[in-house]
Amino acid sequence: MELSSLSVLHWRGSGAGQAMATDEVVGGSDSAFFIDTCQRRVAVLLGRDGLDAARLRFPADGALDYFAGPAAYAFLLRCCCGLESKLVAETEIFGQIKQAWRAFSAAPSGLARRLAPWMQQLFQDAKEVRAQHLANLGGVSYGSQVRRLLGEYASAGPTLLVGAGQLAQSVGPWLTGSELWIWNRTRARARELALELSKRTPQRPLRVIEDGPEAEQAAWRRASQVVLCVPPDPLNDPARVAAWRSRDIPGGRLVHLGAGAEGAAPWNDLPGFVSLGTLFGMLQAHSDVRRRQIERARRACAEKALLRSLGVNGSHSHSWEDLATFSLV
Repeated sequence: MELSSLSVLHWRGSGAGQAMATDEVVGGSDSAFFIDTCQRRVAVLLGRDGLDAARLRFPADGALDYFAGPAAYAFLLRCCCGLESKLVAETEIFGQIKQAWRAFSAAPSGLARRLAPWMQQLFQDAKEVRAQHLANLGGVSYGSQVRRLLGEYASAGPTLLVGAGQLAQSVGPWLTGSELWIWNRTRARARELALELSKRTPQRPLRVIEDGPEAEQAAWRRASQVVLCVPPDPLNDPARVAAWRSRDIPGGRLVHLGAGAEGAAPWNDLPGFVSLGTLFGMLQAHSDVRRRQIERARRACAEKALLRSLGVNGSHSHSWEDLATFSLV
């Protein structure tokens, strides 16, 4: 089968999975193979004869994308690599597509037999693109960068999280490796956050610090690292700084996410202090690396699709100059 005969219809929208369940034939027919996820519906066909019938299996509330030949293969490859997902480079979609193919090919049909070589090639190419360009990509978030900042200190002793608001809720799940202590001026909020975190990782030791400044300052003196997710507090910050300076534990990090990009007095001169500006710099650097990796992965998908259209079945890496030469042959 020539790659030029491959056709793909694509519809993106919320609730795609629920829409598919009402169809009489789930998974596909002898003229189209359907891939259905929470974000999209994709129909894979050979030729154009079944396009009109396939369009009837899509919701009417949105435009359909149509791809043919190498462009269709490149789109499917980007989907397998998570490059078309809202969370770019996520890995779950690859398993969903493989599961959809297993279900479709379990009921033998002419389309399944003809698509099988291309689907196996697609899965192989997706694994290669992910391994070469998307491995260890990681996420970009305050929590992921705080964990990177803590580094070796994360497992050296207790981590004190100050605050229980939205920012603390997003950072808390990333503070792994040692016992997590939570302090908030409203202890009920701290308990709520501790309960939520314990549901995610039941094995992680958690402790809610008692009310009052004395209990909080005692936690400051015993913690190996502190992450503040609260605004500057001129009334209580001097006592916190004094408690941090009086620790017997060497080293440690103090990450303040509420003090502004330039930090704030009296925190700036503390050993181990990391301001929000430092975190912004890390996020920007990570974003730049991530953006370059994703762009390389997208180019690799286009390269793979062109190579397949030219009948090149190996995994040898070709330059764009080579591909330009091939396209003229």
